[in-house]
Amino acid sequence: MSEIIILSQDDVRSCLPMSDAIKAVTDAYKAFALGQVEMPQVQHLDVAKYRGEVDIKSGAAENFGLIGTKIASGYYDNPKLGLPPGFAVIILLDLKTSMPLAIMDGSYVTAVRTGAAGAVAASVLARKDAKRVGVIGSGTQGRMQVLALNEIFPLEQVKVFNINKVNSEKYAVEMSERLGIDVQAVDTAQNAVSNVDIVITAVPSKKAMVMDEWIEDGMHINAFGTDGPGKQELDPNIMKRAQAKIVVDSLKQCRVIGETQHALKQGLIQESDIYAEIGEILLGNKKGRETEEEITVFDSTGLAVQDIAAANVVYQLAKQKDMGKRVKLL
Repeated sequence: MSEIIILSQDDVRSCLPMSDAIKAVTDAYKAFALGQVEMPQVQHLDVAKYRGEVDIKSGAAENFGLIGTKIASGYYDNPKLGLPPGFAVIILLDLKTSMPLAIMDGSYVTAVRTGAAGAVAASVLARKDAKRVGVIGSGTQGRMQVLALNEIFPLEQVKVFNINKVNSEKYAVEMSERLGIDVQAVDTAQNAVSNVDIVITAVPSKKAMVMDEWIEDGMHINAFGTDGPGKQELDPNIMKRAQAKIVVDSLKQCRVIGETQHALKQGLIQESDIYAEIGEILLGNKKGRETEEEITVFDSTGLAVQDIAAANVVYQLAKQKDMGKRVKLL
């Protein structure tokens, strides 16, 4: 009774291909838009003494028949100790009985589902012929976003900027080998976003990294690093300029912890200027990109239902393959 599967990061890696994650995230966004998901507010704990933060995201997803909770940390001095700069754990429960089903590494689930979210958004908001990408941040998400985009677009060039040049150069070597395309490390954020089709921001910044005057007509921006109060990657004036096509994953979350928080606080935009939640576009209730010239912005804070959907892919495949460790809790 109540047997639970415990899955390591290696287990999770073997059960979550990016293509499956993209489909799962698409389903998750649609379910959220249809009101099939209940999600309480994200609980954010700032651990300033140790340059860390912890977020707890939970949700109940009727369409998946699951309750999921993720505890995720970001501890930015950890690499000095030989530790990863954060970790996450996901717990899945049966929605009808609340019996626990699985405990799994959530770090890889988060990395892949977040990358997948960027690809899902770009599929309806970027130009269809997008092939050049500018990336701010050379960490895990800077990689996953591009790997996911490569599933949908015929990418030809990637430019990456990181404050630590060694890291961006490492990224360029690794990603050019993985993708077989031109990947360049550049010296400034402005160079990274110059003459590209899609801009990706994926850094835990508390000040604007991308300025309004750098953004060209027709660009799409995937903003993924801002997921807490005070975090910021974009010049708020970008939102004012692009207000016809600001798309969020959740208006309730983004107005408080997303990139949109800054433009709203400064009075540059009103909530009515936010065009849509991404699920509305995926369902066909609102249009995505309508012209070649419009600037589109996707403000992503991450939804618990994305974790549930991706973790469900892992859980179902792990059961089929008889993977993981089985433990009886009761």
